[in-house]
Amino acid sequence: MFDKVAGKEVTTPRQSIPEVTGDIAFQRLGLEAEDVLLDVGTGAGDKAIRAARICCRVIGIDINRKSLEIASKKALQEKLDNLIFASGSFQEPCRELDLAQYRITKILALYSLHHLPDQLKKKTLGTLAQLLHRPGRIVIGDLMFFQDPHKHRQQFDEIHYDGGDTDFPSRVEYLTECLDQFGAKVQVAQIHPLVGVIVADWV
Repeated sequence: MFDKVAGKEVTTPRQSIPEVTGDIAFQRLGLEAEDVLLDVGTGAGDKAIRAARICCRVIGIDINRKSLEIASKKALQEKLDNLIFASGSFQEPCRELDLAQYRITKILALYSLHHLPDQLKKKTLGTLAQLLHRPGRIVIGDLMFFQDPHKHRQQFDEIHYDGGDTDFPSRVEYLTECLDQFGAKVQVAQIHPLVGVIVADWV
Protein backbone atom coordinates (compact mmCIF):
# COMPACT_ATOMS: atom_id res chain seq x y z
CA MET A 1 0.00 0.00 0.00
CA PHE A 2 1.39 3.39 -1.00
CA ASP A 3 0.44 6.79 0.30
CA LYS A 4 1.95 10.23 0.01
CA VAL A 5 2.49 12.08 3.26
CA ALA A 6 4.65 15.04 2.33
CA GLY A 7 2.67 18.19 3.02
CA LYS A 8 0.05 16.31 5.01
CA GLU A 9 1.81 15.22 8.21
CA VAL A 10 4.57 17.83 8.04
CA THR A 11 3.80 20.63 10.44
CA THR A 12 7.14 22.48 10.44
CA PRO A 13 7.81 23.84 6.93
CA ARG A 14 11.43 24.71 7.79
CA GLN A 15 12.30 21.07 8.51
CA SER A 16 14.58 19.38 6.00
CA ILE A 17 13.36 16.30 4.16
CA PRO A 18 15.62 13.99 6.23
CA GLU A 19 14.21 15.57 9.42
CA VAL A 20 10.64 15.12 8.21
CA THR A 21 11.45 11.53 7.28
CA GLY A 22 12.86 10.89 10.74
CA ASP A 23 9.80 12.29 12.48
CA ILE A 24 7.36 10.31 10.36
CA ALA A 25 9.38 7.10 10.73
CA PHE A 26 9.45 7.56 14.50
CA GLN A 27 5.69 8.16 14.63
CA ARG A 28 5.05 5.03 12.58
CA LEU A 29 6.96 2.86 15.01
CA GLY A 30 3.88 3.16 17.21
CA LEU A 31 5.96 2.72 20.36
CA GLU A 32 4.26 1.51 23.52
CA ALA A 33 5.47 1.07 27.09
CA GLU A 34 6.21 -2.65 26.71
CA ASP A 35 8.22 -2.31 23.48
CA VAL A 36 11.93 -3.03 23.08
CA LEU A 37 13.43 -0.94 20.26
CA LEU A 38 16.58 -1.56 18.26
CA ASP A 39 17.82 1.64 16.58
CA VAL A 40 20.21 0.59 13.80
CA GLY A 41 22.63 3.35 12.81
CA THR A 42 21.68 5.35 15.89
CA GLY A 43 24.29 8.05 15.31
CA ALA A 44 24.25 10.57 18.17
CA GLY A 45 21.25 8.76 19.65
CA ASP A 46 18.55 11.41 19.36
CA LYS A 47 15.78 9.03 18.26
CA ALA A 48 16.91 6.36 20.72
CA ILE A 49 16.75 8.84 23.59
CA ARG A 50 13.32 9.99 22.47
CA ALA A 51 12.17 6.37 22.35
CA ALA A 52 13.60 5.57 25.78
CA ARG A 53 11.10 8.00 27.30
CA ILE A 54 8.30 5.81 25.93
CA CYS A 55 9.28 2.15 25.88
CA CYS A 56 10.85 -0.19 28.40
CA ARG A 57 14.18 -0.76 26.64
CA VAL A 58 16.13 0.78 23.76
CA ILE A 59 19.32 -0.49 22.15
CA GLY A 60 21.16 1.82 19.77
CA ILE A 61 23.92 0.41 17.58
CA ASP A 62 26.33 2.17 15.26
CA ILE A 63 29.74 1.57 13.68
CA ASN A 64 31.00 5.03 14.66
CA ARG A 65 32.57 4.97 18.13
CA LYS A 66 32.62 8.75 18.39
CA SER A 67 28.87 8.93 17.75
CA LEU A 68 28.28 6.25 20.38
CA GLU A 69 30.29 8.23 22.93
CA ILE A 70 28.18 11.32 22.23
CA ALA A 71 24.98 9.29 22.49
CA SER A 72 26.04 7.74 25.78
CA LYS A 73 26.82 11.16 27.26
CA LYS A 74 23.41 12.45 26.21
CA ALA A 75 21.69 9.44 27.79
CA LEU A 76 23.63 10.01 31.01
CA GLN A 77 22.58 13.66 31.08
CA GLU A 78 18.96 12.59 30.57
CA LYS A 79 19.35 10.04 33.43
CA LEU A 80 17.95 7.24 31.28
CA ASP A 81 18.74 3.77 32.62
CA ASN A 82 16.78 1.79 30.01
CA LEU A 83 19.07 2.72 27.13
CA ILE A 84 22.10 0.81 25.82
CA PHE A 85 24.50 1.98 23.13
CA ALA A 86 26.88 -0.53 21.55
CA SER A 87 29.02 -1.08 18.48
CA GLY A 88 27.17 -2.88 15.71
CA SER A 89 26.46 -2.72 12.02
CA PHE A 90 23.91 -4.00 9.53
CA GLN A 91 26.21 -6.91 8.74
CA GLU A 92 27.12 -7.52 12.39
CA PRO A 93 24.32 -6.17 14.58
CA CYS A 94 25.35 -8.46 17.45
CA ARG A 95 29.01 -7.40 17.44
CA GLU A 96 28.96 -6.46 21.14
CA LEU A 97 25.54 -7.62 22.35
CA ASP A 98 23.54 -10.81 21.99
CA LEU A 99 20.49 -9.00 20.68
CA ALA A 100 18.37 -12.15 20.60
CA GLN A 101 18.11 -12.10 24.38
CA TYR A 102 16.34 -8.71 24.41
CA ARG A 103 13.11 -9.83 22.70
CA ILE A 104 13.15 -6.84 20.32
CA THR A 105 9.66 -5.82 19.16
CA LYS A 106 10.47 -2.74 17.05
CA ILE A 107 13.42 -1.87 14.80
CA LEU A 108 14.23 1.56 13.34
CA ALA A 109 16.63 2.12 10.43
CA LEU A 110 16.78 5.82 9.67
CA TYR A 111 18.82 7.19 6.74
CA SER A 112 21.32 4.35 7.06
CA LEU A 113 20.29 1.36 4.93
CA HIS A 114 21.03 3.21 1.67
CA HIS A 115 24.76 2.80 2.27
CA LEU A 116 24.47 -0.90 1.37
CA PRO A 117 24.15 -2.32 -2.16
CA ASP A 118 20.99 -4.26 -2.95
CA GLN A 119 22.18 -7.78 -2.13
CA LEU A 120 23.57 -6.69 1.24
CA LYS A 121 20.33 -4.84 1.95
CA LYS A 122 18.38 -8.04 1.37
CA LYS A 123 20.70 -10.03 3.63
CA THR A 124 20.49 -7.34 6.30
CA LEU A 125 16.70 -7.21 6.20
CA GLY A 126 16.64 -10.97 6.66
CA THR A 127 18.95 -10.70 9.67
CA LEU A 128 16.83 -7.97 11.25
CA ALA A 129 13.64 -9.94 10.63
CA GLN A 130 15.17 -12.90 12.46
CA LEU A 131 16.03 -10.69 15.45
CA LEU A 132 12.47 -9.38 15.68
CA HIS A 133 10.15 -10.90 18.27
CA ARG A 134 6.62 -11.56 16.97
CA PRO A 135 4.45 -9.57 16.70
CA GLY A 136 6.98 -6.98 15.61
CA ARG A 137 7.62 -4.05 13.31
CA ILE A 138 10.52 -2.68 11.28
CA VAL A 139 10.39 0.94 10.10
CA ILE A 140 12.79 2.22 7.45
CA GLY A 141 13.02 5.93 6.70
CA ASP A 142 15.51 6.51 3.94
CA LEU A 143 16.47 7.31 0.40
CA MET A 144 14.50 5.02 -1.91
CA PHE A 145 13.54 5.59 -5.51
CA PHE A 146 9.89 6.05 -6.45
CA GLN A 147 10.95 7.75 -9.69
CA ASP A 148 14.02 8.11 -11.90
CA PRO A 149 16.58 9.93 -9.69
CA HIS A 150 18.04 11.81 -12.65
CA LYS A 151 14.82 13.77 -12.94
CA HIS A 152 15.48 15.21 -9.47
CA ARG A 153 19.22 15.84 -9.69
CA GLN A 154 18.85 19.45 -8.50
CA GLN A 155 17.40 18.19 -5.21
CA PHE A 156 20.16 15.71 -4.35
CA ASP A 157 21.69 17.99 -1.72
CA GLU A 158 18.29 18.69 -0.22
CA ILE A 159 17.64 15.00 0.39
CA HIS A 160 21.28 14.22 1.36
CA TYR A 161 22.00 12.00 -1.65
CA ASP A 162 25.52 12.04 -3.08
CA GLY A 163 24.47 10.83 -6.53
CA GLY A 164 25.80 7.29 -6.09
CA ASP A 165 29.38 7.86 -4.90
CA THR A 166 28.84 6.17 -1.51
CA ASP A 167 25.02 6.06 -1.44
CA PHE A 168 23.22 3.13 -3.04
CA PRO A 169 19.46 3.68 -2.69
CA SER A 170 17.18 0.95 -3.98
CA ARG A 171 13.96 1.19 -5.88
CA VAL A 172 11.10 1.02 -3.41
CA GLU A 173 9.75 -2.07 -5.18
CA TYR A 174 12.95 -3.96 -4.44
CA LEU A 175 12.75 -3.19 -0.72
CA THR A 176 9.10 -4.13 -0.46
CA GLU A 177 9.67 -7.37 -2.39
CA CYS A 178 12.49 -8.33 -0.01
CA LEU A 179 10.35 -7.70 3.05
CA ASP A 180 7.43 -9.55 1.50
CA GLN A 181 9.69 -12.56 0.93
CA PHE A 182 10.55 -12.51 4.63
CA GLY A 183 6.87 -12.68 5.54
CA ALA A 184 6.08 -9.06 6.35
CA LYS A 185 2.96 -7.07 5.65
CA VAL A 186 4.34 -3.88 4.08
CA GLN A 187 3.11 -0.30 3.82
CA VAL A 188 4.96 2.54 2.10
CA ALA A 189 4.71 6.31 2.52
CA GLN A 190 6.33 8.55 -0.09
CA ILE A 191 7.92 11.68 1.40
CA HIS A 192 9.66 12.78 -1.80
CA PRO A 193 10.14 11.09 -5.20
CA LEU A 194 13.44 9.74 -3.83
CA VAL A 195 12.64 9.39 -0.12
CA GLY A 196 10.14 7.28 1.76
CA VAL A 197 9.13 5.43 4.89
CA ILE A 198 8.45 1.69 4.88
CA VAL A 199 6.54 -0.05 7.68
CA ALA A 200 6.93 -3.83 7.77
CA ASP A 201 4.83 -5.84 10.23
CA TRP A 202 5.14 -9.45 11.31
CA VAL A 203 2.34 -11.12 13.26
